Amino acid sequence: MCKCSFVRVACVALALAAASLAQEYSVNEPNNSDVVFNGVQSSDVSLTFDDSEIVVNPGERLDLNCGFKGEYRYCIWEVEGAKPIQVEDVYGNFHPGMSKPEVSEGNECGIVINSVSTEQHGMWTCRVFITGNSLEGTKNVIVTVKPTYPVLEVDNSQLLEVTSEEETPVKCVVAAARPAVGIRWFLGDKDVTVMAETEETPTDNEGMYKSISTLRRTFEPMENGMTLTCSVSHKTLTVPENESIPLNVIFKPVEKPVSTYYQIRPGSDYEVKLNFSANPPPIRKEWRYGDSFQNIAVSIEIPGAKDRYETYIEELGNGMYTATLRIAGFKEEDANQRYLLVVENDIGETTYKVRLSMDDAPKDTLSGGAVAGIVIVVLVIVAAVAAAGYARYRQMFCFAPVVTPDPEEGKETKEEHSDTESARGANTTRAANLKNSLGRLTQVFKKPKKEQETKLENIGDDEKRSLTTDDPKKGSPVKEQNVDDKEVVYAELDLGKSESDKKTEVKAEDKTEYAQIVGTVTDNREDEKKE
Repeated sequence: MCKCSFVRVACVALALAAASLAQEYSVNEPNNSDVVFNGVQSSDVSLTFDDSEIVVNPGERLDLNCGFKGEYRYCIWEVEGAKPIQVEDVYGNFHPGMSKPEVSEGNECGIVINSVSTEQHGMWTCRVFITGNSLEGTKNVIVTVKPTYPVLEVDNSQLLEVTSEEETPVKCVVAAARPAVGIRWFLGDKDVTVMAETEETPTDNEGMYKSISTLRRTFEPMENGMTLTCSVSHKTLTVPENESIPLNVIFKPVEKPVSTYYQIRPGSDYEVKLNFSANPPPIRKEWRYGDSFQNIAVSIEIPGAKDRYETYIEELGNGMYTATLRIAGFKEEDANQRYLLVVENDIGETTYKVRLSMDDAPKDTLSGGAVAGIVIVVLVIVAAVAAAGYARYRQMFCFAPVVTPDPEEGKETKEEHSDTESARGANTTRAANLKNSLGRLTQVFKKPKKEQETKLENIGDDEKRSLTTDDPKKGSPVKEQNVDDKEVVYAELDLGKSESDKKTEVKAEDKTEYAQIVGTVTDNREDEKKE
């Protein structure tokens, strides 16, 4: 029993001793996954290392940075296939071609290779030794190798012959480069790389690659004679290296719509010139004519002549031709005929239709741009009308309803004007009264008929008589007048109201208001103003 207890106590003591010893030399692991710890670690030390790949050309400077925080014994750099390089020896100038970095803070174990060579390509490891421990970080250094010249794999290096309407693969090969090259394709000035696929294959264990780019494209007749270019870019090249080849596109005579020639004068000699393209050159070409396109009776070879008709052809180059039909003494019957130009080469045959007319050419129809412009204008107008309709529906902007003034606010305004009227000049008082009267008069005119009739019934007989009877002594300005005679006059309105409208009642001396109406100026205006 005692022996077992003693063994247990001894085990616990050993475990505590081991834990305390490990805690004394433990270290927080850095974020860098390429930093490796060997042996016991300490929390007082850390390695600063960037494992990003470096690409450098031969002869360029290479900075190998490696920082360390804390106390360390020494540090070295290792590269595949070479002896370790002690950093202290580099700082002591014992390694020719290597030197100490200009800034050593945060880069305590860094070195500089003044002129890198291809032998220094590979994985470089910075290893830092401390008491009972070592920390290390690794990065890949790629010392470039200039690519071989690009080669186009074609049957004829002088000319690439392709057939229209058929997909043609074209390959561009770079045998070796470190790292792999970038390849782009150009047809004339147009970039067609999107139609290409590139395959990169390692050729050894030293990072050399072979690159093959395959362009798959269906070439068109209009591309005949253009230049196809394989363009290679690489870190070692200041400008891309290009390999080019001209195109020879094979196609039958290109089809065209019906051609119509106008304003042909009777009695004159007229030449019908029709352009077409074909590659290879035509092996058969002739003009034909008849009563209709379906009933062609006469055929004339090119070159050739028959009756009043003569034919010949002109080669323009790059597969372009002009066929001419010359008619001597053009007649009306020639305008009633239909003409065909038949062209055949090794790829196929094409027929071109021609009409001749003595009439004027029809007016040019609207171009696509003009039609697009008209459509845009119409859309803008529709949008504006829709916006106006929406604003009216929502009672927004100028369509907002007129706010009816509160009677109590109007009363306060009247009283305020009455109190301050005497302090203002005559012109100011008259303008203010006129403005207020116009506002109230507008509201009166907008009220429903039933409300106006009710108010008229509440008005006394004397007031009705004063509103309907033309009394010369009162100087009433309401008179019959010519509609064309438009003058600005001022009418005296009695705004006295019935018992039901006493809320807006004002003093007698404040009842006189002025409104602008159309009429003739009477002699009683000054009397009204005085009142």
